[in-house]
Amino acid sequence: MSRDKRYKKIKGKVIYGKTTEERFQEVHGITIEEWEAKGEEEFKAKMGMSSDEWYIKQVKSLTPIEYLKHKGVVVSKDDVDLVMDLQELGLNDGVINVLLDYVIIVSKIGFIHSLVREMGESWHNKNISTIERAMAFVREVWKN
Repeated sequence: MSRDKRYKKIKGKVIYGKTTEERFQEVHGITIEEWEAKGEEEFKAKMGMSSDEWYIKQVKSLTPIEYLKHKGVVVSKDDVDLVMDLQELGLNDGVINVLLDYVIIVSKIGFIHSLVREMGESWHNKNISTIERAMAFVREVWKN
């Protein structure tokens, strides 16, 4: 077998898949979708609710400042001002929490307040007014 047809070795096994999905299935024996469904079933069995229901409960139950503290962020006066600006835009606390969570996850350099404000304005202009819409928007951005 020629070396150029191999993708890479994982624990002594040669992986031939060309796409992420193919490589994942070779390594794990199931598709990514099946893996995620299995994880969701396990989560639901353990927590008594879906991961989406759990997440919605989390972002609904805390104010944005409490949510940031819960995430381990040391909250500054600028952070408080940022949250107030987002609230003044008309975003509700649950949507703000999803936005802040998204920024925490994707930002490698922390909160750039002006950028987060712009994102908040963009969400407001796109009529992202519920936690569910915010989650769907983030998933779509993540997918692309």
